[in-house]
Amino acid sequence: MTYSFQDERIMTSNTSQPLGLHRIKFHGKGGEYFAIWLVNALLTIVTLGIYSAWATVRRRRYFYGNTELDGDRFDYHAQPLQILKGRLLVIGGLIVFYILLAVTPLLGLLALLVLLALLPWIVIRSWRYNAIMSSYRGVRFNYVCRTGRAYWALLFCPLLLIIGLYVALIILLSIGSGFDSINAIGLMLVLTLLLAVPAFAAVNGIISALQHDLYVNNLFFGNTPFIAELKKSAFIKFALIGLLIFLPFMLAALVCMGSFILSLYQMVLMGMLTDETADLLVLENIGSLLLMMVVLLIGALIAGSYQVVAQRNYLFNQATLNGNVKLHSSMQTLPYMGLLITNTLITLFSLGFAVPVAEVRHARYLAECTAVEGDLALLDIAAHQETANSAVAEEALQALDLGGSF
Repeated sequence: MTYSFQDERIMTSNTSQPLGLHRIKFHGKGGEYFAIWLVNALLTIVTLGIYSAWATVRRRRYFYGNTELDGDRFDYHAQPLQILKGRLLVIGGLIVFYILLAVTPLLGLLALLVLLALLPWIVIRSWRYNAIMSSYRGVRFNYVCRTGRAYWALLFCPLLLIIGLYVALIILLSIGSGFDSINAIGLMLVLTLLLAVPAFAAVNGIISALQHDLYVNNLFFGNTPFIAELKKSAFIKFALIGLLIFLPFMLAALVCMGSFILSLYQMVLMGMLTDETADLLVLENIGSLLLMMVVLLIGALIAGSYQVVAQRNYLFNQATLNGNVKLHSSMQTLPYMGLLITNTLITLFSLGFAVPVAEVRHARYLAECTAVEGDLALLDIAAHQETANSAVAEEALQALDLGGSF
């Protein structure tokens, strides 16, 4: 299950509570949710996907309703028809896009550019919809963000940073290729690689910091905003450590592929590379290719787990509500990585039937690592009156596999 800052709803209320740490509790059970999941899957198949909107609502209401803070549970208020309408509109848009692409590729490309231009607006509308559809003790969440700020954080700034990074790398490589000495060229390549690692980390960290800040510092509980002082340097550090964790695995993967790369290089030099020889070379090195993929997968798992844990802990531990209520996260890399591995294995070996168990285990772990600190009786939360009648933006994000929140 994808992690969401919003899905866990670590909020507070006006109810009296002694000062201290209030831990989130998740009461869901794998067997109980399996029955819901199975019915959802069967009805979705029988109705050719129409029931999927009702399945989405049932699933979310189950997880929200089983998440408890200080004796009370969260609620999810979206209506299936809203989601179904949004889903049908998104499907219709995708069909039109593929028709345009097949008839006139230029029109398809223009449609894709229009979609990319609308993406920041779609993202913040999706975040707003999910927030307003969620509540705790009768008070709904909200998300209010200026469109211009969203375009800067989600589109313009990332594009400028990525373009700047690649231009700088191309300039360095072109300078290196101008040298006559092999040693000088090799030295320039090494220097470029050494500069590329912190440069990639800086770009990744700045983009991540901007996007997390855009989400958290525009999120409200009722009319009370969440506040989190997020430093770009912290996200750059997380990205750099993640890259340094992954780097040895990447080097090991290159070693595994050494003979394949050398043989391929020799074939190119001798003009012997054809479709047949390439296929034969791949078959001869299939073991090395599989080993390379396993090594890269392990590296990505460890580095990715570290970044998820580090960013979540930092984000939650910096966030406050009304100044006197603080959020806490105590995730650890190795237990989280173990959870991902075991969830993947039980899902694979059960041919997908253990997906409900994996989702419940993931939700329970996140709840156990989450807490709220402060006197909840001091909060004075006023409910807002805003509504969200369309789920088109959320369905567009799901269709593009971008997720709905952090």
